[in-house]
Amino acid sequence: MPVVADTGPILAAANRNDEMHDLAAALILAAGRELLVPEPVIVEVDWLLRERVGPAAARSFLEALVDGAYVRVTLSPSVFAAAVELDHRRADLDIGFVDAAVMAVADSTRSSILTFDFRDFRATKPMRGGAWRFVVAEADVDRWRRR
Repeated sequence: MPVVADTGPILAAANRNDEMHDLAAALILAAGRELLVPEPVIVEVDWLLRERVGPAAARSFLEALVDGAYVRVTLSPSVFAAAVELDHRRADLDIGFVDAAVMAVADSTRSSILTFDFRDFRATKPMRGGAWRFVVAEADVDRWRRR
């Protein structure tokens, strides 16, 4: 089943010094070629990896996408519009375009979301109704952080 990746788990998986590294690496490995990475997430990951870990880590991530280790998701016009609508609908939270893009891709593909930052996802609902499905529960992430 496809999984849409948010920025945090990808950063943690690439950074051995991150407290969430082992969990993130295991979850990304389990998703394998079913991991969907929206292009806005790619841009954010590239920038943050270069800042926090170094250019080699960013290049490795980009090369993995080129090699097909994960699926790069280009936002179609309708998914782009849905992301903008999600951001607009919750302007009070200022969820931002990257999280809104993750939500819009998950909604359009009916996929689970891999995130470690649940605030924006808790406060929004899929356009189709219901609730977001997560690869890992917020309580499990919190327990991992307290280890």
